Amino acid sequence: MKPLALVLAAVAIAGLLAAAVPIGVAAMHFAVLTDRVSAAVDAGGGVEHLAGPAVDQLVDRLNESGYDLSPVDPDEPLLAQRSILISEGMNERVARHVIQRLLYLDRLDPDSPIELRISTSGGWTDSAFAIVDVMQSLDAPVNVTALGGCYSAGTVVLAAATGERAATPNTILSIHVNDYHRDGDPYDVDRQELTRFRELYRRYTRVPPAWFDAPGDHQYYLDARQALELGLIDRITKPERASRGAREAGEEAGGGTDAEGPSRSAA
Repeated sequence: MKPLALVLAAVAIAGLLAAAVPIGVAAMHFAVLTDRVSAAVDAGGGVEHLAGPAVDQLVDRLNESGYDLSPVDPDEPLLAQRSILISEGMNERVARHVIQRLLYLDRLDPDSPIELRISTSGGWTDSAFAIVDVMQSLDAPVNVTALGGCYSAGTVVLAAATGERAATPNTILSIHVNDYHRDGDPYDVDRQELTRFRELYRRYTRVPPAWFDAPGDHQYYLDARQALELGLIDRITKPERASRGAREAGEEAGGGTDAEGPSRSAA
């Protein structure tokens, strides 16, 4: 066994044990992890070449391997509040985590909203669209709030929320349009990617269509106010430190400091 594979797998197994995962399950994960880490090292050309893209590939392998797969825990504090948090890059593991909880909360109470909060550097768009499709199949409305930074794949989920879409004042959002090959045949993957991006933003926002027509790779960055103006969000929400009683009193009085945008038209 390669020393690096052993060290990384040992770190991961320590995390599993710290999370009170049964020793038998932890041992099984240990064996799987060492194999996956070894494969990632080999794919990178050996330990001496583990730099740059090779490290990224290693991290992706670990993230998407399901090493931390666990059942939905009804006693999870956020879940008890009908809340889900995304605070890392989008990938298959994150999508599974979110989708499991969306389905669980919808089955538990289809009439109450679900709160999804997102702070992400982006990631795999397939994972983002998987969350979107499941979110839109639920009876329970899903409110999505962007926090800090909501880039690329995260903005896809935000734009297509079935409930209220919001961002905190200091959030930066981005729409990433890759350097797609626009002249491919109808079954070309780039054509399919561009079409679903364009259609999602056309349907749910007022983002300029020209953003998707310009050749080359483009990142469009927006602050919360710009996102509000372009219909990516419905309001800018301000974190509150007031007590529950003070908030309820303010609501009864009709108070509030959140900035709201124009209402969305029905799709």
